[in-house]
Amino acid sequence: MKPYLAQSEEGFVLVVVLIVIALLFPIIIAFNSKTQINLLEAANYRDNIQALRMARSGIDGAMGILRDDDASYDALSDKWAMNFPSLQIGEGTLSVRIIDEDSKININRLVDGNNINKTVENHLRKLIVRLGGKSEIVDALIDWMDIDEVEYGNAGAEYEYYKDRGYYPKNGALSTIDELFLIKGFDKDILIDKKLKDYITVAPTDGKLNVNTADKETLYDFHDEIREGLIEEIVAYRNENEYQKITDIKNAIGITDTLYAKITPFLKVNSSIFSVNSKYTVGKVSKSVDAVLKRDGKSITVVSWREF
Repeated sequence: MKPYLAQSEEGFVLVVVLIVIALLFPIIIAFNSKTQINLLEAANYRDNIQALRMARSGIDGAMGILRDDDASYDALSDKWAMNFPSLQIGEGTLSVRIIDEDSKININRLVDGNNINKTVENHLRKLIVRLGGKSEIVDALIDWMDIDEVEYGNAGAEYEYYKDRGYYPKNGALSTIDELFLIKGFDKDILIDKKLKDYITVAPTDGKLNVNTADKETLYDFHDEIREGLIEEIVAYRNENEYQKITDIKNAIGITDTLYAKITPFLKVNSSIFSVNSKYTVGKVSKSVDAVLKRDGKSITVVSWREF
């Protein structure tokens, strides 16, 4: 049997060891947690870089498709208009969508300074009513864009309406469609639920509608003298044959020379402005690129670019 003193020393050493372990254990746990966090951060950083690079490559692919397309006329049967399936690339998934902005009403052509484009105004009002909204919200849109402080129509909105909301009318063209949410009367119901966003654009189009790609809702009412039944005939023909030249509208549908002369300044058969969304998802990380592209023959230029 060991002497009492030896037993005491061993007990003391054991206590010291236990104290050291108790002190080191949280440090070890913290170090291990920090290491795990660093590894996760490194993996997330890697995935973010990879996802953004792949999303950018989706835009490059879209540019190639548009460059190879026949630019003399554009239709929904073209390769760029396909509903592309998501592609498994590497460890993630890439999805790309190309949209013809020339198939939509350009609301930035509604106002120039204080000059109102009545054709665009009437078209937009009738579209909103057709979708189930109230046409008077266009009054507030005009006030948002014009440069004066005089309320337009019966439902306009200028400085006094917005000042308590912490912002003021832009007095200029819209930068994005989502900017409409700031404007009196433009809410989720009309923009999302009733799908107004699908029929309008702020991209720099020339204001003419591509008769091959514009939705019926957009083609309705683009001109005061065109009847609804004629739009149905125009759409029915394009679904079978497509319009390769603007004169095909007159030859195929049989409208008068007078009406043809009135409506063709608002129509065309080809497109030059396209928006592209490219999204890549790897693990829990997703990166997207939204780009607006301008095509001129085989030349493709970037009008705008947003990464998020």
